[in-house]
Amino acid sequence: MDKPNAGHTRHWLRWLLGCVMFGFMLLSVVMQGCAGHLEVKQPVAEPFDAVIVPGCPTLADGALTRCLQRRAVWAAMLWERGQAAHFITSGSAVYTPFVEAEALAAAMHSMGVPAERIYLEPHALHTDENIYNSLRIAQKKGWSRLGVASERGQAIGACRMLEHWHKQCAAFSMELDVVEKRRTELDALWSSLRAPAATEFQPLKTREKERARRAQRPERPPSFVLYPMMMLRQALGKPQLPPFHPEETPLITWAEKSLQQRS
Repeated sequence: MDKPNAGHTRHWLRWLLGCVMFGFMLLSVVMQGCAGHLEVKQPVAEPFDAVIVPGCPTLADGALTRCLQRRAVWAAMLWERGQAAHFITSGSAVYTPFVEAEALAAAMHSMGVPAERIYLEPHALHTDENIYNSLRIAQKKGWSRLGVASERGQAIGACRMLEHWHKQCAAFSMELDVVEKRRTELDALWSSLRAPAATEFQPLKTREKERARRAQRPERPPSFVLYPMMMLRQALGKPQLPPFHPEETPLITWAEKSLQQRS
């Protein structure tokens, strides 16, 4: 019997992989469309206990990218509107040696959010970790009404993740036009702000390998594989596995962290 043609086999493998990925993408779109009920459409009468603000990378010199600027502006606007009693800024030094959670906190405080109302989650490397680690902070504080503030896609997607472990979430989808207008009026602030550098920094892949080794777990799959799988598990009613997380979840505010940095 002739051996199968290698090129023919690769073709069918690519076709199968494409079908699987298309199915995951379709599931993601459907789940995203069904998650509109999570969005906060009107101002709430009572502020949420805490709103999670996921980070994104800084520039190479620690200056805030537009992504960080927009998320900080949106969080400050939610504070002004009385929608949140506290914030949890989340993100490690992921792609640059600057801590995303601290970059967000510094910007938010500069726009009027009290430093003692901003809690830091400086360990997360990905969105699922932003949410899970922040939830652990909220649980320690006894907070139950939680939200996520970000661009619409991430706010809804992150809320779906929070529902895996907490059964409740409110998505504060960014009002892009209003946020962008406010952001462009703050050029002097952005030019003066620099995120604090991490004391130790390793490339993302190195850190992921090391934490998998310590936890004796497989490495985290890429987000484009993991997140559809999480949606599929939710659709099938299966429990979600916790992401990588630190053993301890310290409670520290931006006020306390700023004092440490000055001393």
